[in-house]
Amino acid sequence: MKNPIAFLSVFLLVCFAVTDCSGFGSRISNRKKNSKQDSITNQIKIRVLCSEFEEEFYYPILLGEKKDLLLILAELSQKENPSIRFISTNKTEEIMEINGARNSWKEGWVIYINGETISSSELKLGVRVGKEDKIEIKLIPVERVFGRPMSLNGSPRYKNRRNVLII
Repeated sequence: MKNPIAFLSVFLLVCFAVTDCSGFGSRISNRKKNSKQDSITNQIKIRVLCSEFEEEFYYPILLGEKKDLLLILAELSQKENPSIRFISTNKTEEIMEINGARNSWKEGWVIYINGETISSSELKLGVRVGKEDKIEIKLIPVERVFGRPMSLNGSPRYKNRRNVLII
């Protein structure tokens, strides 16, 4: 043996090639992938409806997990699936545009969870959703109100107001 380092490197290369061809390395990586996929079996479905398109988007979550809807929408927007633009103030968070369809003076994006309207200030405070929740975002005709609708004691009242977009 004139060059033991060359012999050792060739030997290691052959050993690596044999283990890779036998599938030993891929079995280990597949086990890691399968265990990760087993824990992400649920998906939150978000349905977006407007006159131009109707699409469903899915967000993977862990079994039984609930996440903040605003964070889910922001992560989907970051991936541009769908492309979402928001208007943010100190107290509210509102969807301005989804896939090029924008708010206008006559239409606005309204979020429904299990059939109930979610206001822009509730969205900002945090609304936790899970797999069992029915989430729809619709571009619908709205009445624009400058300022907040107020009850007699001065706190915002949104539960009884339907299709009102506050700007």
